[in-house]
Amino acid sequence: MAALKIKSILRVPWIELGGSITVNCPQTGYHANVEFHTRPIYGGKKHRITAELFSPTEKKSFLTVTGEWNGVMEAKWSTGETEVFVDTRTLPIIKKRVKPLVEQENYESRKLWKDVTTALRLRNVEAATEAKFLLEQKQREEAKERLENKRKWETRAFHEICENWQYDKSLQVRLQEKENIEQSSLDHSA
Repeated sequence: MAALKIKSILRVPWIELGGSITVNCPQTGYHANVEFHTRPIYGGKKHRITAELFSPTEKKSFLTVTGEWNGVMEAKWSTGETEVFVDTRTLPIIKKRVKPLVEQENYESRKLWKDVTTALRLRNVEAATEAKFLLEQKQREEAKERLENKRKWETRAFHEICENWQYDKSLQVRLQEKENIEQSSLDHSA
């Protein structure tokens, strides 16, 4: 699994991804092995990524993608042909739509991390560190209490399938729900 790391927190912080993930398409059988490379201690580029894509029946990849996950990625086909896979710098920025904090439930991440976020926005690293410590300490105590009472963490939006976590409402389900709502409103307006 890829990990997100915050580097250089005392100077100009930047985000680094590191590790491997596998992306599988259950409908087609295609899959990709994606590697997020961390920056070497001396030299080297930040934000590097490589990916190999496989068809359901082949052991050898038909496409290799290399580049920077926050920049340009190049695709190289098994035929040797190359092309720009994506230039993330040219993609439109889509603003997140998030409920106001007062409407969020207690364990939604923005509500959980609000004190850390506020302190970082105010450039108060000490307050951010303290807020982070308190949040993590509270979560450790809750985990200990669950363990002592032999209770599992109750997930609300994901379920485990063979050591992997799957979102309960896949994109396909959400699109179908949206289509049903739109169709229902059309039926009522007719």
